[in-house]
Amino acid sequence: MKHSTNSKQWIISDSPSEEEMKIVQKGIEDHNKKFSSGGLDIPTPDISLVLKDSSGNIVGGVITSMLTGVMHLEVLWIDETYRGRGLGRDLVLQAERIGKKKGYSASQTWTFSFQAPEFYQSIGYKVVGIFDGYTNGITEYILLKKFESDEQNPYEVNELNPVDFTILEDKSETSMKILHEGLRNYVAEHVGELRKKNPGIHIKLVIKNEDDQVIGGVQAYTTLKAIHVVNLWVDEKFRNTGFGRELLTTAEKIAKENGCISGLLNVLSFQSPEFFQKQGYIIFGVSDGYSDSIKEYFLKKRF
Repeated sequence: MKHSTNSKQWIISDSPSEEEMKIVQKGIEDHNKKFSSGGLDIPTPDISLVLKDSSGNIVGGVITSMLTGVMHLEVLWIDETYRGRGLGRDLVLQAERIGKKKGYSASQTWTFSFQAPEFYQSIGYKVVGIFDGYTNGITEYILLKKFESDEQNPYEVNELNPVDFTILEDKSETSMKILHEGLRNYVAEHVGELRKKNPGIHIKLVIKNEDDQVIGGVQAYTTLKAIHVVNLWVDEKFRNTGFGRELLTTAEKIAKENGCISGLLNVLSFQSPEFFQKQGYIIFGVSDGYSDSIKEYFLKKRF
């Protein structure tokens, strides 16, 4: 795809190499660090707990990542045989207890409407946004829990009977695979057929100047007829030239050609939420669980 601006040629490539995408990723990381005194990178793997039964089998667990002092719950899964016993509650609260000892300020998670968002609310999480841009009326909740001191915390971890269950910290590849597979199977039970009818795609684009240098890029994926824009970056020297708009518009065009009906993204306050608002996105939620006055904005757009 060739375009021109100010008599110069530039190209958007929809098949970038791995090395070209690394340039985009590094650009994003450098920008984040610049605005957080070096303390903010991309979300990094953090606390991982597994729940084992009396025979040593993994029957549940939680996986988290950390971003600038906030714990993000990425995976929570309990084998259906053991649901309804408060084990998910114990896993989340134990992860929170570890997170608080590490000095984290809050915990945050995303959960679909069929994944019982009321469960998180029952242990102190507050809804900060609801995305309604998926097909078939499926919604996704964003929930936040700010950590209080132990004296003010009304939610305590139950002491499990070690004869029946144990909770262990475990980041082994085998354990993580079991937890991810368990959650995938659970989600597939509810929206597996929808996903087959509306298969998702990954979108990776880079923009190059006339010297074939990567000066920007975007990463996104589609699911349930919505495109989630994960990263968008343009080299500082080429900002305010329309390149960011071109990248976003091209990604949206590809998504719409694949049946998408909406767009979704989340950005921190220094990542130009106003840019996306100019492109037609509206804010539907805000998280203030971060330190240093950083906020996270959740934006959506109907196509």
